[in-house]
Amino acid sequence: MSRALCVIARAATVALRLAPGRGDRRLFLSYAVEVPVAAEFDRLTFWMADAYAARLQLAGLAPALAAPSGDWLSSVDPHLLGREVVSTTLDQVPPGRMFLKPALLKLVRAPAGVWDVDEFRRAALADGADPRLDVQYCRRLVDLDHEHRFVVCGGQVLTGSPYRVAWRAWSPSLRSDRSPEAATFVGQAVRALGDDCPPVCALDVAWDRGARRWLVVEANPLWASGPYSCDATAFVDAVDHANTAGLGRWAWRAEETQLARARAVEPVLAVGEDRATGYVEFAD
Repeated sequence: MSRALCVIARAATVALRLAPGRGDRRLFLSYAVEVPVAAEFDRLTFWMADAYAARLQLAGLAPALAAPSGDWLSSVDPHLLGREVVSTTLDQVPPGRMFLKPALLKLVRAPAGVWDVDEFRRAALADGADPRLDVQYCRRLVDLDHEHRFVVCGGQVLTGSPYRVAWRAWSPSLRSDRSPEAATFVGQAVRALGDDCPPVCALDVAWDRGARRWLVVEANPLWASGPYSCDATAFVDAVDHANTAGLGRWAWRAEETQLARARAVEPVLAVGEDRATGYVEFAD
């Protein structure tokens, strides 16, 4: 069986992190204009930011990507979240000052944070967001520490890594003395979610300093999530599953904001290796 993993990114950082876990897969790094031809492999798996996934979708090259929906977090038991999260659209957020974020999309001018609603809306629209963009807000502010990412696949927690501890962002040397507690909590959370847990995702949890308890921060598409110090083999195997598990309620679809951006740039092409100039293979 011939398998390949294609990382679509501007830099080789993620490809290098995932390389030890590729197994018998060939590993390609694409700069987003060209990708390998899927028919040349029994299985072609993609890791990429959602902006690149939108470009693949427009080109008819996207696999069946699995992802939590934009309103998934607001459907989770508030006890697991430690706060009430409300899902709505950019044009429907009520007035006030609160924690605000795009549900899944990343906006440079309107990142997740505490915002006045009018300021957030102006920043998001200036960044090209559609007024119907899915967003989430929370009026209770939380002070988080020991933030961890876990890979969840088929109801099992496969691997995990701290990514922010005592205001220090991730580096290969980052450690948390509370990682065992985080692992215990995420296992409990996955069991409590049951069938409402995405079939495969990056599930982030953290310690709430104020409430002195663990909580679920968010869930993200694994195929678009940083691996940090997760076990590379477990991570790549789960990303492989995330490229085929996008069915029904778990099917990822690009938002209009993403599609509008994708239409404005050069289309992605599937090109055979003998003619490729937009991607390279990582040698063994």
